[in-house]
Amino acid sequence: MTAGITFAMTLLTAPRIYWGVMTGVLVGLSHFLHTRLHPRIIEVGLHPDGSLRDRHLWKLPPLAPHLYALRMDAELDFAAASDFDRAITDHLAQHPDVKHVALFAQPINRIDVTGVETFGQLHRQLASRGITLHISGIKLPVETTLRRAGELIEGQHLKLYRTDAEALQALKALDPLPADIAAAAI
Repeated sequence: MTAGITFAMTLLTAPRIYWGVMTGVLVGLSHFLHTRLHPRIIEVGLHPDGSLRDRHLWKLPPLAPHLYALRMDAELDFAAASDFDRAITDHLAQHPDVKHVALFAQPINRIDVTGVETFGQLHRQLASRGITLHISGIKLPVETTLRRAGELIEGQHLKLYRTDAEALQALKALDPLPADIAAAAI
């Protein structure tokens, strides 16, 4: 799309092609900023093939009762931090019965100061509400930055898992459903 707009503008403003170049730069920069400011954040569910996919797109059941499991496919930096915070806060406002939030952090490659602050505030907010934060697959540079900032200390309200498989195993055991649903309703 950027190339098409640039090409059309170059043809329309010929022989002054600098307008086409300027248009290409501005459209490219606008696209870059839009994608950085609006990261892909999805609620995940377990697909029958064993992968974690968009729960709503694939119509998958939640991973566990009272759990909000999400994945952010972006860096946790100044551009994406507000959307990350908003995604969790909005979900908790709509679902007050949530007791656990699981962040599948494998796609998060980098974190900056704003991301650290947002993470810390979010973790404290969740802990004050008695909600446990589970983090799976956090990459070493992100983990190191959060530990240096004192925001990644495992405890009652923060659980870390090296792999998604390890996290899924632990999340399944959170609030097991009764074997006989009808008996539980009585």
